[in-house]
Formats: sequence, C-alpha cells, structure tokens
Amino acid sequence: MSSLSETISLRLPRETIKKLRELADKEGKDRSALIREILENGVKEKNIDHAVELYRTGQITGWKAAQLAGVSLWNFYKILADKGVLIQYSEHDLEEDVKV
Repeated sequence: MSSLSETISLRLPRETIKKLRELADKEGKDRSALIREILENGVKEKNIDHAVELYRTGQITGWKAAQLAGVSLWNFYKILADKGVLIQYSEHDLEEDVKV
C-alpha cells in the first residue's frame, strides 16, 4: 500500500456488503479493490456534476469547467449534451479562456 494512502472505516448495510462481495467475485477482484474503484469513480462523477452545475449557472466557462471536471473540452461538451445542458459561449467567455 502506498504511503500516500490512508485507511478509513465506514458502516454499510448488510445488503450493500453482500452486493459488493457478489460484484467483486464476478469481476475477480478483492472487495477492497472494488470499493476503491467505486469511490474513485464516484468522486470523479461528483467533480463532473459540480463543474456542470457551475457551467449551467454561468459561473464558469466551458473551458474552466472541463478543467475542473478533469476532462477534455470536447468530452465536457459531450457530457453537457448527455445531461441536456445547452452549450453557451459568449465573447466574454472567449476573453476569460484566453486569459488562462
């Protein structure tokens, strides 16, 4: 285990633990590896959701939102389309992006 990691503990319902065990078995992983993967994916999705919301409310440009989400601008625009968020890009947005 890396020295950059930290051990945490949490309580989960028995049914969730059962489902985690079943998934781990199906994927040939140990339960800890599966939980780490699920958490990392969840954190990435939360970052994307946060970036989408900031973009949707006009608080940041698409370029900045993509950077915050950790994806390319092209992928961010695809995420926006998938979520039904209209892409907006103004002259002001261009000026802000050029400053970066």
